[in-house]
Amino acid sequence: MTVIDVTGRATSLAPTGLMHLALLIATLAALACGPLLYAYARHRPALLTFLDGFLFVSIFGLVLLEVVPGTFSAGGPWSVPFLVAGLLGPTLMEHWISRARREAHLAALALAMLGLVVHSLGDGVALSAGGGEHLGIALPLAVAVHSVPVGLMVWWLLFPVFGRWPPLAAIAGMCAGTVAGYVFGGTLGATFGSTGWAWFQALVAGSILHVVFGRPHLDGQHHASAPPSRYEGCGNLCALAGLIALTALEDEPLPAAGFFAIAAQLALRAAPWLLGAYLLAALAAARGDMRRALRLFAIDLVDRSVARVLALLLVAAFVMPPLWPALAVAPPPDRLRQIALAALLALYAASLLRRGGRAWIATLWPRSGHSHAH
Repeated sequence: MTVIDVTGRATSLAPTGLMHLALLIATLAALACGPLLYAYARHRPALLTFLDGFLFVSIFGLVLLEVVPGTFSAGGPWSVPFLVAGLLGPTLMEHWISRARREAHLAALALAMLGLVVHSLGDGVALSAGGGEHLGIALPLAVAVHSVPVGLMVWWLLFPVFGRWPPLAAIAGMCAGTVAGYVFGGTLGATFGSTGWAWFQALVAGSILHVVFGRPHLDGQHHASAPPSRYEGCGNLCALAGLIALTALEDEPLPAAGFFAIAAQLALRAAPWLLGAYLLAALAAARGDMRRALRLFAIDLVDRSVARVLALLLVAAFVMPPLWPALAVAPPPDRLRQIALAALLALYAASLLRRGGRAWIATLWPRSGHSHAH
């Protein structure tokens, strides 16, 4: 496809460029949909809970499975401080927004809105293709998806206090900043170089994770009857299905593909032992009560242990291959192991549907985990 650039010359728009342009349009639409989502979802907590579950897994998966490994391979260990700055820095901006909201302080509000526009400028640069070939489409896709809660957050925080015009101006400024970053992204990418670009993308990735963990689109929503956890779990499962489909459509394997292949082999080896341990523990605790034993086996023991089991599996996939090189070799086909792994995955999927991914995280970090009631 041929287009005319800003200098009047005819240039070719490659399929990758078309994808980035489509994601720019999707990002602008996501920001502009903030008022519509606010109007439709504020009295529908179940919808917000489903959206939260879907966004949490999809963005977290895109950033940590593909973006972070790509930035570390290009930017080295110095990518860590940029990732941390992106993760923690927006807290200051949110403090300015909350102060403006409480005190109607227009100067603080203007400063916070400027911070949002600068953030959107960085999003626009990440949406452009300049300098980021080593990451493919993952970071632009994460930017587009995370714009949904960002647009909703701006309207949710500002509209009840200031009316429609300040949040409209903020969203319009963020859209303009995104477009500006997209247009000049190639120039900035060439200026940064591959290493500087990787550091910048780590900064953007951290800010995206901040939005996911902070859940600003759910702040202040305390309902007398919280929606069941299955709505979040359903969103989690839909996002997992989308990530699997996206991985299957990728021309190149994920940067972390080797790591997850080892984790899958470990899971295949451990599945029969895990199922046996669940069964023995359930029978011992039930003391002859088969209905209680079945519930312990299929629900209670799984819910208590799934997060720790998965965490240990990932740690083992990282630590054990240098100590035990045989793990890098796939085990021989074994129907029993395959059936046990399928059964274990079904139990874990049912637990995710019952409790939601944030409850799993709260199991690992009970002090910092979010309360599951929205």
